[in-house]
Amino acid sequence: MTTPIPAQEPLFEVDRELLERLMKRTKTGAEISGRELAAKAGIASGTISNLLTGVRSRVTASTVASICDVIGVELLVLGTPVERLEPAAERLTELTAA
Repeated sequence: MTTPIPAQEPLFEVDRELLERLMKRTKTGAEISGRELAAKAGIASGTISNLLTGVRSRVTASTVASICDVIGVELLVLGTPVERLEPAAERLTELTAA
């Protein structure tokens, strides 16, 4: 009997220059700092710092989604999938079967 391997969350590439521009004018029209964005998105401030400095360019889908929720853009505006995404119906079936 084999143990099933849990599905990994998809990775997204984030354009650091775009993130910086979007932080200057969020959905409210106000600027947001890296620490403030991290706090509101519920992620480590180091993650935002690493994205902005280019130390890191890839993060999980949930991380990009949290950032996008705070700054007010759709996921695919800020993040580019590293691999082809699964069709939603297949992913839903996979999640509900677990």
